[in-house]
Amino acid sequence: MVGKLKLFFIVFTLGFCSIQSFGQDVHFSTFDANPMLLNPANTAFGSNLFRAGTIYRNQWSTVSQGYNSYLISAEALPYSSRIRKHGVGVGVRFLADVAGTLRYGQKSIGLSASYFKAINASKEHYISFGIEGNTSSWGYDLTNSVFGRYPEDREGILLNNVTTFDFGLGTHWQMKANDKHYLQAGVALFHINQPSLSYYENTDIILPMRFNAYFSDLIMIKYDNFIKPTIYFQSQKEFIEVLIGGDYCFNVAQTSLDSKIISIGAYYRALDALIVMGKYRFNDFNVGVSYDINLSKLTPASKTYGGVEIWLLYSFNPSGYKRTKTSIPCPAF
Repeated sequence: MVGKLKLFFIVFTLGFCSIQSFGQDVHFSTFDANPMLLNPANTAFGSNLFRAGTIYRNQWSTVSQGYNSYLISAEALPYSSRIRKHGVGVGVRFLADVAGTLRYGQKSIGLSASYFKAINASKEHYISFGIEGNTSSWGYDLTNSVFGRYPEDREGILLNNVTTFDFGLGTHWQMKANDKHYLQAGVALFHINQPSLSYYENTDIILPMRFNAYFSDLIMIKYDNFIKPTIYFQSQKEFIEVLIGGDYCFNVAQTSLDSKIISIGAYYRALDALIVMGKYRFNDFNVGVSYDINLSKLTPASKTYGGVEIWLLYSFNPSGYKRTKTSIPCPAF
């Protein structure tokens, strides 16, 4: 009983500390696998009218039951003008993240909208703006919990479920500089209103704002080979993440009518992990897998195993829709 109680307080203390300082945001290593999740300004921004995606991540399964994270998203482009080169996108997503025997984590439903406009259509130069709103349920499985004074006051913990609402903003920029370089960059700010996230009466515990920024350059080596160096930065309160790396991509299609691109990438998350990944794109269908090799101080417990991710992203048009040369170019993810 004492051992279980100690384990409970260790896990619970870590959970509350992460809530207070890090916010327990769902974390994916393949940050660009879902453009809308990366930045609300990317919502439905592309050459097709519809887009759907999903991501699954399993992390630290060697430590207790680890983390399991899920994403399902759908986007649509209800309005666009090929002549004026602008449009409006909308999207919805469902996120879930649970960890350990307490099943602690969150379930979130988010809505986002974007507006994009060509700065110079002849050079495929675009800028977009986006906004998102999320409602989230945070909690743990009370039936798996052990308290020293249960059921009298559960150690003063009043709730086992908290609901929050937050919103975020973002902007994205991309440009085809020339035949060899396709640049893109963006910044986004999440949890701007910093909602209360407390299981006690103390409202000082909040969900901190999170900021991210990214930049990449799709560099053409020759007609069927290119590389994509990328840098990604995010911060939430005093915690900072810097991820640097790139992908080597080559087109294996036999005809110019198809696009069959295989990508192999490696990224380093500073002081934390080495991430290796593979991606395959067949026209508008994208699939990928990544693997984290843990390099942090948790290595003795994780045995260098960090996390594995599998993701899908599919863009499509309704039957009978004809894409033209003046369609909005797809961001180079």
